[in-house]
Amino acid sequence: MDAITAVELSGFSELLTHEENIIRKYKCYAQTCEDPALKEMCEDMAQRHTQHYDAILKELQ
Repeated sequence: MDAITAVELSGFSELLTHEENIIRKYKCYAQTCEDPALKEMCEDMAQRHTQHYDAILKELQ
């Protein structure tokens, strides 16, 4: 990967922040859900966004 610019780095930082927020929200939703199917869906979405976060971070290394 070529060196990234400050603008690109800022964009990646913003993406990581958004992913972190989404992960936190889905985990919170999963904790408060009483419906088992909805709880599982929220947990799955949190995991999916954790994978997105990890993939973005890996690209920056």
